[in-house]
Amino acid sequence: MAYFTSSADADAAAISRLNISEKPGLKLRVLNHWDNLDGSIERGYAGQSLWNWKELPEKIDPRLHDYARANASIGINGSVLNNVNSSFASLTTEYLSKAAAIAAVFRPYGIRVYLSARFSAPIELGGLKQPDPLDSEVAEWWKKKADEIYKAIPDFGGFLVKANSEGQPGPRTYNRSHADGANMLAAAVAPHNGVVIWRAFCL
Repeated sequence: MAYFTSSADADAAAISRLNISEKPGLKLRVLNHWDNLDGSIERGYAGQSLWNWKELPEKIDPRLHDYARANASIGINGSVLNNVNSSFASLTTEYLSKAAAIAAVFRPYGIRVYLSARFSAPIELGGLKQPDPLDSEVAEWWKKKADEIYKAIPDFGGFLVKANSEGQPGPRTYNRSHADGANMLAAAVAPHNGVVIWRAFCL
């Protein structure tokens, strides 16, 4: 909420004279985009994705600044860039550099970027045999991946994971609990003060 300390017309008052009071009820106010790397949007009805992955990081769409400014004005402080039905490619070095370019635009507006992480990425990217969250090699892979991400994006928000839901891989595939999976990823981002948002259906 913002109000003027002077009785003068609000339109004439200087921004420097604004008395701003903020008390959000939620610490994390994050938008969850279901955007795919090919530019399509799952269940989207208003055209293509705002993130032009093909042109990033070299070309920055000026609308990204508009997006960040508009969302910051209503208290949004985070944005998940990719679909919860995620592709492992979003965690590759190539796409992390693209996400870093978006993060650089959002940073002045206090908005952090998040990524949906595919639980089976240690197989698809790391060449491991399985992504069992209690396997030390798997945990180490995620730790190194988190370190890589935070090197590229120092204020990275963290991971959103859709696990064992609608065909997506997750810890229950390997007879582990959701807590096992979430805690393993949380340990990977904890040194960087990152967040894990765990999305799953409860049965």
